[in-house]
Amino acid sequence: MKYCLSVLSEIDSRLAGAARILVATDFDGTLCPIVETPSEARLAPATIEILRHVMACPQLTLAVISGRALADVRRRLPFDIVVAGNHGLELAGGGLDFEHAGARDLRPMLARACEALTALLRDWPAAWIEDKGLSATLHFRKVDPRNHNPLLFAARRALGGFGKQLALRAGKMALEVRPRVSWDKGSALGYIRENAGPFDACICLGDDQTDESMFRANPGGVNIRIGCSIGTAASHYLAGPNEVAILLSHIVDVHGSEARVPRTNPRASAHAATTGFPSLGAVAVSD
Repeated sequence: MKYCLSVLSEIDSRLAGAARILVATDFDGTLCPIVETPSEARLAPATIEILRHVMACPQLTLAVISGRALADVRRRLPFDIVVAGNHGLELAGGGLDFEHAGARDLRPMLARACEALTALLRDWPAAWIEDKGLSATLHFRKVDPRNHNPLLFAARRALGGFGKQLALRAGKMALEVRPRVSWDKGSALGYIRENAGPFDACICLGDDQTDESMFRANPGGVNIRIGCSIGTAASHYLAGPNEVAILLSHIVDVHGSEARVPRTNPRASAHAATTGFPSLGAVAVSD
């Protein structure tokens, strides 16, 4: 893998001449750091300002493709952009409105799976279930590492009866529970390209195994993994969210011209008023 900030001229040459560029990025671990509790995740003020400049460029279209529920990730973004939640099972913004029909039909079964996990976790009080409607996540980062394997074994056994309808996938200190449908972040990327495009180039950024489908769906594009990793479909890497912000700032400077002011998402504004999440007008890039 190549360190992205060391080969910016190579990135620039691959984007040169592109009239429309799609920037598709994960949220947690990519735009903002991973935190102990998902509800505590917030974008840095400087990152918000850089994203605002990305949106102001007619050549650039920003899309966030996250494992979070759609409503959750949208209220953490103080502007109206294309957002895919639940690993792409639901999309909204930028004129798009989509929910995977097969996943929707399996909502009742997913609810029963969450009930089964909740009963199991009486013996694992440091773990918790995040029910996201179309998918769920068992978080165990606060569990003693010596108990991770026993917990995962017990969880998989508890969910064994749902095997034909629900799929399990390991995440970072988490176990993802999803409807067994043929759809992932790569599928969401394809949907965005087809319905919000056409695009001449695409940049994908992500930090997790779930982002690999997005990289594979972008062959020949600029695929950037957050954290150097063996066995990834990405060709480049960055160290963390701070470097993602640096890259996006560079792309704005080289490949875009600021021509419009993005609208602030009113739901995010309300969120800012109650949580201290910064508003765009009060944010400036630090030196």
